Amino acid sequence: MLKTKIIEYGPARNISLYFLTRQLNKKEILTSELVYVICEILLYNPVLKKDQRTIENIEIDIKNNGKFKLKDKSFRNHHNYEIQYLALSTLSKINDLETLKIIINIFMNKMNEVFKNKVRYHGNSQTHRLIATALQNTLFIALLDSRTIDDGAMDWCLKLLGKLPHQASVKIYLEWHISLCLYLKKIILNEDLQKLLGSYNIPISSQFMILYWLMKRKLSTKRFVNDEYDFVMDTLLSHTMGQMFNTRLHAQYLAADLYRRNEIHAAKYEYTIRVIEKTFAESKRDKNFLKLKNDYFVNNFDIINNLTPYFIYECSSKLSDATLNEVKDLETVKHQLNVINENIKIDMGDDLKTEWLRGHASDEEFEEYERICVLNQREDYSKECVGTIQKKYIPWKNMSDVNSYDHSKKKEIIGDLIVVASLVDKLPNLGGMARTSEVFGVRSYVVGSLRHLQDKQFQGLSVSAERWIDVEEVRPGQPLKEFLANKKSEGYSVVAAEQTSTSVKLESFKFPKKTVLLLGHEKEGVPCDLLPLMDQCVEIPQRGVVRSLNVHVAAAIFVWEYTRQNVL
Repeated sequence: MLKTKIIEYGPARNISLYFLTRQLNKKEILTSELVYVICEILLYNPVLKKDQRTIENIEIDIKNNGKFKLKDKSFRNHHNYEIQYLALSTLSKINDLETLKIIINIFMNKMNEVFKNKVRYHGNSQTHRLIATALQNTLFIALLDSRTIDDGAMDWCLKLLGKLPHQASVKIYLEWHISLCLYLKKIILNEDLQKLLGSYNIPISSQFMILYWLMKRKLSTKRFVNDEYDFVMDTLLSHTMGQMFNTRLHAQYLAADLYRRNEIHAAKYEYTIRVIEKTFAESKRDKNFLKLKNDYFVNNFDIINNLTPYFIYECSSKLSDATLNEVKDLETVKHQLNVINENIKIDMGDDLKTEWLRGHASDEEFEEYERICVLNQREDYSKECVGTIQKKYIPWKNMSDVNSYDHSKKKEIIGDLIVVASLVDKLPNLGGMARTSEVFGVRSYVVGSLRHLQDKQFQGLSVSAERWIDVEEVRPGQPLKEFLANKKSEGYSVVAAEQTSTSVKLESFKFPKKTVLLLGHEKEGVPCDLLPLMDQCVEIPQRGVVRSLNVHVAAAIFVWEYTRQNVL
C-alpha cells in the first residue's frame, strides 16, 4: 500500500519514488509483489506542469554547463528520467523467462484497460506517454529474451494498431514489434500475410512499413526467395496509382528503395522504377517527398540492428515525436545505459541475439546521427519561419490598444460596391457579411436596423468589422424601394442574388463598376415586388440537390467575384 502511494504521488514529489526504485535496483531477486511494483515504476512517465518542467530544465542545464562545476550531489532533487533508468536497470537484470512474460502481460492488461473506451488520444498526453513507454519496454524485453515475442504479443499489437489512429512514435513501436514477431517466426511474405494484416484492419501505410522492413532485412541477410521479393514489389507498385496522394508517394518511394537494395534487379520492374525515379527528380523540392527522404525509419532503420536500449529510449522518440522529447543530463543517461548494456546476457542459442551481435549499431553511431537530425530539424524550422509567416497579425501595429478603434484610420475604398442586406434577419449571417464586406473593401453595407450591430450574435461573427466600414440603415418595404431607386438615379446598377427565369450565371456576368448587390431573405429570397427594380438577377451555378446556398456564403461569392473583376 505504501509503495503504491509513493508511485501515485511521484509526479508531485518524486524523492521517495527515487529511493524506492534505487532500493529495488539493489535486489538480486524480485518477489511477485515487487514485480508488480517495478512494472508500475517502468510505466511511470508523468506529464509535468509547466513550472515543474521549467525548474527541471534549468537544473539540468546547470548540470550540463561545465563552467558551474557542479556535481549531482549539489542538487537535492532527482529527475523523472533518473527513476525511469533505474527501473530499466532493474529490468535488465531479470533473466527468468516467466517473470519477463508476467511483466509483458501486466503491460498489456494496463493498456487494455486504458484503451477500453478510447477512440483517440492527443500527443504528449498521459495516455500517449503511457502507451509509448509500455511499448518501449516490451521491445527492450524482446532484446533480453526473444522468447517473449510470441503469438499472444503479436496478436495484441495487431489489435491495438488496427483499433484506432496512433501518434507517430506509438505507431512505429507497434509496427516494429509486429515486424520482429513475423521475422523471428520466419513468416513468408505472401498474400496470406497480407490477408492477416487486413483482417486486423491495419492501415495501409503500416502494412507498407511492415512489408518493407521485413523485405529490407531479408535482402540484407540474403535470406529470401524471389517470390517474396516479387510479392512485396507487386504490392507496393499496385498502390502507386491509388486515389490518395500520400499512399501513392509512400508506395513509390518504398518500391524504388527496395529495387535499389536488391543486387539482382528484376527486369520486369526496371521501366516502372525508372519512371518513378524520374518523377522524384522533378519533385525533389516537394514537401512530402523531402519528408520521406529525410525520414530515418524509412531510409535507415533496421528491425534488428536498431534494437538497442539507447535507440529505443533516447533516439526513437526524437526521430518520430518531438512532443515526447525532454531535456536530460547526458552523463547520467550514458552511465545508466552502460550499466544496462552490461546486464544484457549474451545467449548464442537465441537467434535474435545472434543476429543482433553481428550487426547492431553502437550508441556512438546513434548519438552522432541523432545530433545531425536535431540540427537538420532546427535548420528546416528556421527556413519555414523565414519563408512563411502569418500576414494577418502585424505585431508592431498591435502592441497597444490605444486608439485601436480610431475611425479616422478606415481603409481607402477602391471599389463602388454597395451590399444591401436589409432583407436578411438572422444576426450571424449579418455579422458574417459585415466581415466579408470589410475584408473586400465594399463602399457601404446596408442593414435593416443599426441596432443589430450591438447584438452579441452579430459581433461574434463580425469581429469588429462594423467599426471599419460605412454601415447604413434602410428598412425593408417602401424605404428599401426608395433607396434602390435613388441609387439607380446615381448611376448604379442594381443586381439581385436570385434564381429567376431570366437570371444569368455568375461566371458569365460582368459586374458594372458601380453596383448595388441586393441579398434576399434566408427563406423567401428577393420579394416579387422588388424584382422589377432589378437591372439583372444573377445566380450561382449549382450541382447539388439542395436548392440554394446560405445567404452569407452566397454573398461572399458575389463580393469576391466583383472584387476580382473590378479591384484586383
